[in-house]
Amino acid sequence: MSLITLAQQIVEHDDSAALEELHANRGCFAHGKQHRLLMSDYLSCLREGRLGRRWCLDNIVLAERAYDLTLAKFLNLPSGDSDFPGNSGSDGPDCRHYYRAFYRHAVRELKEQPAADMVEKELRAAHMLQKTVTRHFHLSCLECCRRAQKWVRRYRWKINGDDLVIWMPVEMSGALCGHWLKEHISDVDPSRPGERDRVQEIADRLLAHRSLLSLDHLQEQGVCISADLNRGSLTLEGEIAAVGLARVVAEEKSEQIDQQRPSIRALGCNKLKRLVMSIFGSLIDGDFHAEQLARSYGLSKATFSRFAGPQWNRDGDGGDGGKRIPDLWLNTATVLARHEGFIAAARTAGVWDRVQQINSKANGREGEVS
Repeated sequence: MSLITLAQQIVEHDDSAALEELHANRGCFAHGKQHRLLMSDYLSCLREGRLGRRWCLDNIVLAERAYDLTLAKFLNLPSGDSDFPGNSGSDGPDCRHYYRAFYRHAVRELKEQPAADMVEKELRAAHMLQKTVTRHFHLSCLECCRRAQKWVRRYRWKINGDDLVIWMPVEMSGALCGHWLKEHISDVDPSRPGERDRVQEIADRLLAHRSLLSLDHLQEQGVCISADLNRGSLTLEGEIAAVGLARVVAEEKSEQIDQQRPSIRALGCNKLKRLVMSIFGSLIDGDFHAEQLARSYGLSKATFSRFAGPQWNRDGDGGDGGKRIPDLWLNTATVLARHEGFIAAARTAGVWDRVQQINSKANGREGEVS
């Protein structure tokens, strides 16, 4: 069976044999010069590598916990009835949620851009699975760091009879937590796979975070304390350095295609990625022609203007009194506001307040982003 078929068997048939095959025999991961790694081996590389250490604040215990939590996300099958270690009853995460997200994404991507043959299909599926596992390892690191800190609290957000457990700053009362979440996060569905992670990511991005740092460690490492430190930027900076801002934004837009306007959703993931890359490329070349780009991708002038119009700032002040900021530029500002290097450069240039204002618009907020 292909990786995609194995995931389908796990999701639709609670197939513990497919789960065992994937974990025990499919060496489809790579790390540095190491190839054909099993998932557990790949997670070990992440745990012991530079990024893993940084994501867990150089705490070996937290890294171990993040490893265990991530493995459980992709191994624990609550309804399984075999002796495979993944079948651990009702405790822990349900791996079907995580394989379902991978399966749907892979099927959609391969439908929009079919593979030339089975080998290419399997390679692309392996790449998508590795990206999914890496993302959830990072989320596990953040989760374990939150659990270890005394300045966050678990808040049980009740929505339509269901609960979402979200980590919030300890100084916020329960009533304030509920009010803040309702005001800043919309379209919440607790039954949607990955919904808790999505809500937690938004809360982490918008709320200020504190961390405990050793003064001895700071002195030894020469660390500069920044009020805008965001652990999520560790991943982002590395990704931007590796593939460039345009591709990072294009990937984010593609992965969040369900949240785009209907006319943009209709493009499909791959075509949307190509559109974003074309827009950035034309800007770099100094040859940005909105009408020509709109025609090339079958979009109306109005649709393209709302997505990436170039003249939104001419009649106003970035959205407060003038034209609405187009979606792509809001998303780009949100990405850059998580990049420590950009934050420092923007402050030096005196434009950080403007970036914060734009970022506030991106999240439907008034005032500055903490």
